[in-house]
Amino acid sequence: MGCHSVRRRTQCLRSPIRAMSNCIHNIHVLSVLLYRYVVSEIIKNFYAYNKDPKEYLFYYRDIDQKEIDLIYVNAGDIYPIEVKKGVAPNKPTKNFDVLSKYKLNIKPGLIIDPCETIRPINEKAYTFPIYLL
Repeated sequence: MGCHSVRRRTQCLRSPIRAMSNCIHNIHVLSVLLYRYVVSEIIKNFYAYNKDPKEYLFYYRDIDQKEIDLIYVNAGDIYPIEVKKGVAPNKPTKNFDVLSKYKLNIKPGLIIDPCETIRPINEKAYTFPIYLL
């Protein structure tokens, strides 16, 4: 086992591009796992309150590749939700305005991330800690 770790470190030293590629891949895998965890927890909460998530939860991506991770729609109101792996992500609400074409009330959304408390980011969203799901 010790020999394997020495060989791996040597490979990383010889090929920093390969090491960076592996690191980027791992970050992507973590992002996907975090997204799936958050969505599954939200869906689980819908079922706990005897509601069908298919009636309330949607995903948005348009032809310009603008996307919103999750959209909660209830009684003519839209609540956009983004899932981010880092605290204080850069421009997390940048795509929320694309929802205005639906002529529904766009309410402040959530940026679900590893933050410590619920707090406003701007007039469009609040941070929401993952641990509160």
